[in-house]
Amino acid sequence: MSFEPKIHAEPVDDAGGKLKRRRKRLRTVAMLPALLTMGNLFFGFLALYCCGLELHDLGAQVDAYEAQTLNSPRIEAIAPTYLAVGVLMLIGAMICDSLDGRVARLTGQASRFGEELDSLADAVSFGVAPAFLMVTMMRREVAQWGYVPFGYERFGQAVLLIAVVYVLCTALRLARFNVETSLDEAAHHGFRGLPSPGAAAAVLSLIFLHEHLDFGGTWGRLAGAITYLMPICTLVVAFLMVSRIPYVHVLSILLRRRPFGHIILVLMVLVLVLLHPSQMGVVLAWTFALSGPALKLWRRFSGRPIVAGAPAQTPPGSEESPPQSTERKWR
Repeated sequence: MSFEPKIHAEPVDDAGGKLKRRRKRLRTVAMLPALLTMGNLFFGFLALYCCGLELHDLGAQVDAYEAQTLNSPRIEAIAPTYLAVGVLMLIGAMICDSLDGRVARLTGQASRFGEELDSLADAVSFGVAPAFLMVTMMRREVAQWGYVPFGYERFGQAVLLIAVVYVLCTALRLARFNVETSLDEAAHHGFRGLPSPGAAAAVLSLIFLHEHLDFGGTWGRLAGAITYLMPICTLVVAFLMVSRIPYVHVLSILLRRRPFGHIILVLMVLVLVLLHPSQMGVVLAWTFALSGPALKLWRRFSGRPIVAGAPAQTPPGSEESPPQSTERKWR
């Protein structure tokens, strides 16, 4: 994501000898990156709106799985509830978030202003919206059960507190990333702490799977287990965001030259995602979320210190070359 202010603040000596700073004034912005970032924020707001619709139906005692989501049978087949529609909205936010930085880099418009604006949108789409979706789902399930899980009378307050912790950790994660990371491409080959879109994907994948399960038999027990574990899982990814555990940059790995067989593996994964999107979403999101701690433990016990995201060493005479650039995304 990129914008570039035309006038920079510079110290100016006035008649009294005191230094003053000129006020910065933004004259122009890069249109396409700005629109993509606004798209990120737009989808995040729509996800919050879907939570409002779900809570409205809950107050009106409308069954979540009998409600008409956007009055479209096609949408209902993919997203049977408003919460599932909200998850799809945040997937749209992730797409915009992954594109705006790349467009900004290709046009040479990277700047601190664009970085801060992108972080504001991420705080809503990957911080507030996933937490609100989680709270809404838990509130609906507890209301339908008629009892609180674990017999804990303050369960609702505990869920709300966990959601607040998640939002605060997202804000801290984004602020720390902006302070510690420079704008050059070499600084974005890896991350310290789980990126905020990765944490949001972990929470959203559980919600999306829950909304697609039939509440009967084995699948009903799985849906109940997801409801019980959702607050704990949300708290885990919140702490992973503010940790110092190294994570690889997924896009930088995909952009590197790989053996031909890796293409077949990626195609197989894509086919599975198309056939079983809700199940594969959980597998992929939580594989990435837990890859950082797993890699750290493997390095500790194997004695092989590897910096996450570091460019791979290319043997002499090999055709493989490091990627020319990677975008500054996946915070």
